[in-house]
Amino acid sequence: MIKKIIYCLIPIALIACSFNGVFAQEYPSRPIHIIVPYTAGGSSDFVARTIAAKMQENMGQAVVVDNRPGGNTVIGSELVAKAAPDGYTLLLAGFGSMAATPALHKNLPYDTIKDFVPISNAVISPIVAVVNPSVPANSMKELVAYAKANPGKLNYGSAGVGNTLHLAAETFCLAAGVKMTHVPYKGASQALGDLLGGSIQVMFDLPQTPLTNIQAGRLKALAVTGQKRISVMLNVPTMAEAGFPEFNFVTWIGLVAPAGTPAAISNRLHKEIAKVLNQQSVQDAFDKQVMIVTPSKSPEEYQQFIKSEYDRLCKLIKTANIKVE
Repeated sequence: MIKKIIYCLIPIALIACSFNGVFAQEYPSRPIHIIVPYTAGGSSDFVARTIAAKMQENMGQAVVVDNRPGGNTVIGSELVAKAAPDGYTLLLAGFGSMAATPALHKNLPYDTIKDFVPISNAVISPIVAVVNPSVPANSMKELVAYAKANPGKLNYGSAGVGNTLHLAAETFCLAAGVKMTHVPYKGASQALGDLLGGSIQVMFDLPQTPLTNIQAGRLKALAVTGQKRISVMLNVPTMAEAGFPEFNFVTWIGLVAPAGTPAAISNRLHKEIAKVLNQQSVQDAFDKQVMIVTPSKSPEEYQQFIKSEYDRLCKLIKTANIKVE
């Protein structure tokens, strides 16, 4: 009886494998949609549209970017989490949607780890520490020394509580053992305006935002995160070179799919994205936006990375007592 059951199961297994193989070979047979949980025109949207255009060329099928902003990335992320797991609806995922938001909000309508399957990271963006020229510091060590000698005098701006810029600054404060006062704004551009005016003295920002003012000498860039100096500010040292190797805070953007997506499809997408990111024209386009192409070696590696980032931010938020109102 047992042998008969086993013999019956073997054809079923073969049929399932055959179905997945055929499905993968036929994929994609209709347009792929990349959901971006941000408004059009931003850095995340740029990443999505750059990758989508090249995927469309390479795969011979339309790849559509669909902006679904709102709810601090929750609206777009939930849409993908509940989409059919067939490889036709993907999420442009990143530091905010996959790590910061779930670490800050415990009652999301989806589980970041369980409700998505990873495909690959695409790029990382370094963070630059900038100060108003009135701050008597020309290096990170001098900034730390000044902050310790003048408690309460330094205010740093961000694009809101729990925003990337806020978390980056808090991470540095904890690593360096200093205290600065957080001043949240509705956006980075508003914070930048007050940094130029002197109402706040420090920002940890994506390089694109303050770059023009740094180059014009209206702001001082003290150091950048990441493994190497960035091409648009080669005279600015890395945090490691500045004496803070433990502070390596970067943001990242990649792609995930709904949980249940067949491995054959996620692996195919991983290879297609790697092919796109290997193109010199794509690397040059991202370099101009101060983004470094950093693909994952495998979907499994990306999953481990997402989990480690989520765990790291949970610890930071608890230690710094960050709460969203």
